[in-house]
Amino acid sequence: MTSLLFPTDFSISTNAALDWVRLFARKTGATITLLHVYQPMIPDSTLPTIGDPGLGVMASQEVEDISRQQLGKLATELRKEGLPVRVDWRIGAVEEGILEAARDHSADLIVMGRSDLNTFFDRLAGSAVTEVADEARCPVLIVPTPPEGKTVRPAQVHTIVYAMQPQTTQGLISFQTESLVKAFDAQLDVLTEDEIDDTKADLIVMQLYPKAGFLDGLLHPNHVAKLVEKSDVPVLVYHERK
Repeated sequence: MTSLLFPTDFSISTNAALDWVRLFARKTGATITLLHVYQPMIPDSTLPTIGDPGLGVMASQEVEDISRQQLGKLATELRKEGLPVRVDWRIGAVEEGILEAARDHSADLIVMGRSDLNTFFDRLAGSAVTEVADEARCPVLIVPTPPEGKTVRPAQVHTIVYAMQPQTTQGLISFQTESLVKAFDAQLDVLTEDEIDDTKADLIVMQLYPKAGFLDGLLHPNHVAKLVEKSDVPVLVYHERK
């Protein structure tokens, strides 16, 4: 692993994932690419304009400047810790920006934070995370944010659980976990999805299998989305190699 991509919107959910970015970067020596995808504010033309119409443009520019400053501040903070960091600031749709950045930087891993899916906004953010996990060609580490009032779990990997599926082979498990077990000196348990609920894991690893079509989608719903939504520990999603 040489390239690690960390998309951030500076929210609580991405802050929770930051310690995992640090952990993986230190264990692997990977360069961290800090990414912020800025979505410009679009004025609502159906509402009456009050005052100078240029105020909206000024406000948008101010938000843009603040996001650039926050990204630079975070980069400086991580560099002071001795971590190699580069910065990528983009404009556009979040999911597309993340996937494009992953390709441009040849990312070996994308680390994303996920908030508890309690509100409408959180469900939107959660769907964005699972969409990136569905479409990315590199592994995606999805880190949950604990509900308000709950203690944040430390970023540590002592026990890795591999989520066994009918298509899973021992060779695939070894390929996807060997370097992780070695890097973290961790214990590896291979369990079915039903068994995962009853185990104490620091990290869950699973393979995402593409659906063959509409019928397959009905018979085999998205296991990643289901596991990510209920998991209170980070989930590392691998994709079938092409």
